[in-house]
Amino acid sequence: MNTARKLLLISLLFFSLNLFSQTKIVSLDTGEKIILYADKTWDYYKSVKYDYDFSKIQNNEIPKNLRQGIRANKNTITIAMKMHFQGWQYFMPIPKSSQAAWGNNDGRTTWWKGYWYNLKTKKYSRSTPVLRKSGDYKGDYQCDKGRWRNGGSPHHPSKIMWLLSKSGGIKPYI
Repeated sequence: MNTARKLLLISLLFFSLNLFSQTKIVSLDTGEKIILYADKTWDYYKSVKYDYDFSKIQNNEIPKNLRQGIRANKNTITIAMKMHFQGWQYFMPIPKSSQAAWGNNDGRTTWWKGYWYNLKTKKYSRSTPVLRKSGDYKGDYQCDKGRWRNGGSPHHPSKIMWLLSKSGGIKPYI
């Protein structure tokens, strides 16, 4: 094989590696797929599978394993169910001071912050977990448990927060 042909093949290989680079790699020793994220974190790739028939979900028919008491569309209930199966639960903000109450905008009141917690991974999240390509929901790993804030009543929770909480809070806007 002549040198020009070798250089052409190496150039094409290098170009294709850069052009088609992926975040999924395969471990050489175990054969497991690993995802590399832009923030330099990694995780094992596992396509999330559920032993549940999501096609049975209907508007405003909230399954028993979610919190009742609100109206929600099929899409919202489906998201909440998937997050529930993955272990996510939301803990509502709680008034810390006796003057604090939902809807009281007095900035002198204090509140224990609300937070997300994953019962399976034992990880916290300050923000609502986000759906990833693999089908799982990932939080930001920030813990607000035991922290409080000044400044009046928190905003109404989202419907997802309501459905994945056990108690507390004020009903989301309908």
